[in-house]
Amino acid sequence: MSDTPNQGKGRCQCSARLLIKPVRAVIELGALQDVLTATLNCVHHGNRTGDVADFIAVALPQMHKGRDVMLLGHEIELIGSDASLSRLNGMSGIVTLRTRGMIETIDIDQTRLDAGTTGAAYVRDRACEKYTHGWLRRTSARAERRGKPIGKRRKSARAHDGGVLALFYGDAVVHVREVVSTVSDNDLFVTTYGFSNAESPAVLPVFPDSARLSDRAA
Repeated sequence: MSDTPNQGKGRCQCSARLLIKPVRAVIELGALQDVLTATLNCVHHGNRTGDVADFIAVALPQMHKGRDVMLLGHEIELIGSDASLSRLNGMSGIVTLRTRGMIETIDIDQTRLDAGTTGAAYVRDRACEKYTHGWLRRTSARAERRGKPIGKRRKSARAHDGGVLALFYGDAVVHVREVVSTVSDNDLFVTTYGFSNAESPAVLPVFPDSARLSDRAA
């Protein structure tokens, strides 16, 4: 454990997986967002305070396009090591979901990277985050500290891109794209949020619904 919170990227060992699956009543009552928020916050906390060589990656294999925006689906798959996922499993946010009967009781399972198979990377798209309220607030504060004028606001060309899923962490918003690609045996790195970046997408050993539907259509 680190005394200073981790920042930037860490290595995901990809040797184990944990499925967070809401029970039907949670979905029917519209409480899926509560499960999502608690899970993502636990991942972020776990990666910030854990071993930089043992980060947890977030996979959203049911992510799909709705009428106007990308939708999450009903399941979240977490990829890491047995140790990192066991630690997350004991965090208060996940324990609360379990004790309230909001998620299925599913054991940590083993996985492995099978190079050459189809997988998916979940990439943070920072271009969509420009000119949001949070971005403008941080930019304004930074300009004030430096004694520089704030540039004229421009509309982000990708702000309404239908291929991006918006995930909320309190006031912060993280935009994520799914990139279907081929699994390799290279080391995988994700941020403290559990996502990778466009320069080095971490292709995880998950088979997303988008790839399954493409196979059926072929």
